[in-house]
Amino acid sequence: MGPERESNDSIEAEWNFLVRSAANWDNRPGDYPATWVPPIMGALADAARNSALSQFYPFISHARLCFSTGRRHWLGEGDVLPVCIALLPGGSYSVAHRHDPAKVLLETTSPEEAVAAAVDALKEYLRS
Repeated sequence: MGPERESNDSIEAEWNFLVRSAANWDNRPGDYPATWVPPIMGALADAARNSALSQFYPFISHARLCFSTGRRHWLGEGDVLPVCIALLPGGSYSVAHRHDPAKVLLETTSPEEAVAAAVDALKEYLRS
């Protein structure tokens, strides 16, 4: 069973949930075959939370860390931003366009480098 959400809709509450979810993901039982991702979500969640990306609502979709301008983007309450960070089976991260994962901006083993590339790609969306 995964972590529970806090009862408020704040961005901070969503980041708290993401960090708990990432720890849950990384601590899942079992072996990590080469066809799936090793436990690297927690490092990515921490790096993203400590960056300019923390002003957006985070969510995980298909082993990708994505960002939105609203908590319930699927209900039209906010827009999903055009860049996400995917976890790759080899233990690395891929920063890519949300709708075209083949448009890779960066592949790296460093969560900080992945976050920096995402911040750079999303600079027009960032508040100063």
